[in-house]
Amino acid sequence: MHRIGEYTIALKNKPVIAGFGSIVGKKEGEGPLKSYFHKIEYDTKLGCDTWEQAESKLQTEAIQTALEKSGVNGKDIDITFGGDLLNQCISTSYSIRGFNIPFLGQYGACSTMVQSIILSSIMIDGEYAKNALAVTSSHFCSAERQYRFPLEYGGQR
Repeated sequence: MHRIGEYTIALKNKPVIAGFGSIVGKKEGEGPLKSYFHKIEYDTKLGCDTWEQAESKLQTEAIQTALEKSGVNGKDIDITFGGDLLNQCISTSYSIRGFNIPFLGQYGACSTMVQSIILSSIMIDGEYAKNALAVTSSHFCSAERQYRFPLEYGGQR
């Protein structure tokens, strides 16, 4: 890695995205990008008891899809960068724990995925990792409850 300018770096080893998984909800599945998603979930809780558990399940499905598409075994992933919009990156922590992959939680709100991809790329470029995983999620209901107007209050927006 070397600097091109004050805020720009160039990677020597050219990391690549070997696979990806995109699991979305009903609203995204009704939009113009619907053909680009691997799976559309129509139940906001995905059969779980809470929205937070559902968000974790979305991430787990996305990770499994990405691993299948890449042909990389989860045991060959050296590090995961990922996050969500909840306290302590709880959905991500629960989704990644079943894969037994080292995890560094990221919290960049809207930039979490790009931040995770950049950090994964730098780890690979620096030869600190051969394979890295970047994952993020945002579940409308869990984010609403956490940040904006808690849905259970029934308040108007």
